[in-house]
Amino acid sequence: MSRDDESRRQTAQREKRQAGDRSARVARQLMEMSDAVFAKLDLDEELREEIEVARRVTSAIARRRAERTLAGVLRGVDIADVQQRMANVEATGSADPRLFHAAEKWRARLIEEGSAAAAEFPGGYVDPLPQLIQNARRERDTGKPPGAARALFRHVMSVLKGNG
Repeated sequence: MSRDDESRRQTAQREKRQAGDRSARVARQLMEMSDAVFAKLDLDEELREEIEVARRVTSAIARRRAERTLAGVLRGVDIADVQQRMANVEATGSADPRLFHAAEKWRARLIEEGSAAAAEFPGGYVDPLPQLIQNARRERDTGKPPGAARALFRHVMSVLKGNG
């Protein structure tokens, strides 16, 4: 049966099932992440307490039950926001999306404008920035995978965190 042939009830059931699967997946990720990463998520206090209670459970069967309970709690919050925070922490070490976006803008500007943008960069035009910019530009021009651009991004993030 295609989605066009579904009744409203079947559509609602499918969407509810998908939302449950998504919240269960996020609950599992929250249960398994390290304490250091979890501390950086910057979640509201009530949700943080619920997650901490579930994370303290050590018995395998009880832990699975706590994970299901946490998945139920997560259905009442903005899962997309929690997932975005988790992705930001994974990529940058910080849950602050503004810092992430600022670093993306600086990286793009540094690659495009080179030393002109680097002169305005908060960390200044000091080593290893010139080499990182040169490598990222070469990579862009040759169509290679974005390893040098990622290295430039990590450098920009570390400088912005230090100055932010």
